[in-house]
Amino acid sequence: MSRFVRPVLWTFGLLAVGGLGFWLLLALNIPYRSAATPETTPVTTPDTTPPATTPDSPPVPAPPADMSAWVTDVRPGPDDHSAVLHVDLPGCAVGPHIQVEETANRIDADVLFRPKDDPDCKQVSADFPMKTAAPIGKRPVIVNVGDAWGLVAGGWKKCDKILGCEPPADHCDPAWVAQAEFSAEAEYPGTTRACDQNWLIHDLQRHAGQAANRVAYRWAGNGWASFASANGGGCGEILAVEPKFPTSLCQALAPSL
Repeated sequence: MSRFVRPVLWTFGLLAVGGLGFWLLLALNIPYRSAATPETTPVTTPDTTPPATTPDSPPVPAPPADMSAWVTDVRPGPDDHSAVLHVDLPGCAVGPHIQVEETANRIDADVLFRPKDDPDCKQVSADFPMKTAAPIGKRPVIVNVGDAWGLVAGGWKKCDKILGCEPPADHCDPAWVAQAEFSAEAEYPGTTRACDQNWLIHDLQRHAGQAANRVAYRWAGNGWASFASANGGGCGEILAVEPKFPTSLCQALAPSL
């Protein structure tokens, strides 16, 4: 039995020594390192996106928009595909350049530039060559948002808004009559009662709801010029002002309505 007692005594002895060592470690308060993996806090990298604009941030100014120079003349170019635009624009204009758009019936041309904030900037004149893909021919060149210029026998000229670049040879053509209505500031098309190449009788409808006004015209070389008005029929009122007026144009006329 003694052979079993000795191992038991050794076991109790080792336990006693271990317990004494642990008690001494607690009593001395010696720090020790945990073998557990420490927790890590993720590091946020700086965002490269610029901060959002706040209500207090100053507004970012937009770049100045292009403006159109005023075209004062159109001149011949070196060939049938070209012309020269003579313009007025600020001497400190930034990036002036010509822009051309063409169709089979017209050419739209513009000289564009960016303005510069300079109180001492003065207007200057300059020439800008214009080049077209097809020959210019009889096509009008439209500038200044509506002004038409045309190439005629005597060179370039500014065209009439109603008659175009080549006015009709027939003075009784509706285009010549429309020009007379435009000059009279008539709001509605009137009615032509009689016309030859030198004389015209036309009832003008100036305003809605008003009676038409009968007007007699003579040809003035570049359009019709009024010289008399009439309310009654026949020729009496017209001949009283212009005896040379041909009676064949007015003798059968009924009174104007």
